[in-house]
Amino acid sequence: MILVFNCNFAYANSVEFSVVSNVGLKTDTSVKNAQALTPSIENFFETINQINSSDSDFTLFLGDNIKDANKYNLVMFAKILRKLKKPVYSIYGDSDISQTKKLDSKEYWRVLNLFSQNRTKDLPQVKKIKGFVFVFIDGVNQFIPTRYGYYKEDQTAWLDNTLRKYKKDPVIIVGHYPIFASQRIGEDILPNKIENLHTVLSKHNNVIAIISGHHNIEDEYVVNGIYNISTQSLEKSQEYKKVLIDYDKRTKKTLVKTRIYKVEKEI
Repeated sequence: MILVFNCNFAYANSVEFSVVSNVGLKTDTSVKNAQALTPSIENFFETINQINSSDSDFTLFLGDNIKDANKYNLVMFAKILRKLKKPVYSIYGDSDISQTKKLDSKEYWRVLNLFSQNRTKDLPQVKKIKGFVFVFIDGVNQFIPTRYGYYKEDQTAWLDNTLRKYKKDPVIIVGHYPIFASQRIGEDILPNKIENLHTVLSKHNNVIAIISGHHNIEDEYVVNGIYNISTQSLEKSQEYKKVLIDYDKRTKKTLVKTRIYKVEKEI
């Protein structure tokens, strides 16, 4: 899908990256060391191999990386993740962490970094890449499972200050949950808990795109001039996305181009 806003490439920043959501990796704990190639493990290996052969600048993982908050699943995810040759930025989703299952956010990052050999660091809240500012937000409640984003006042205040700090830069927000609804992502999934995010975004004009997963829906739509990219489930569709974004610094116009890739099994 392509959306063009009169972009003059002579003045453009450009970035291209892969986006993977809802890997849903699950090990077979009935097998010694849980090393058996389950369908989700095989699917993830093939995805990594395809991304390695592409020209993406880096890869984003949007959460729900493992089937449930289980350390066997996380260890396997981390071991496979370290095979990626390009930089990796990963966030967690509501299925990845759970206080009651003794895999809270702190333990999640400890295990992930240990077994990925620090392939991905703790969540980089702000990362500047090729002229774009990527802002990573965390809407996951590790104490009470929810299918909605949950954002405390300190996080929305932080987002407000961050957008103000980078007011002259094009900002791309990355989160597990969508922030705006579409015809496919109905209003009923966006409760009052995220209205505070809408209020913050309405105060700034430098956010050009929002990238999210969670709902297993492939969708792209524009709200208030912001291009929203909802990414489908790798587990359910065997698909991931590649995203190209160009931004004209002179006119402040944006071009967004996406392509869906089907994971092809090696014969």
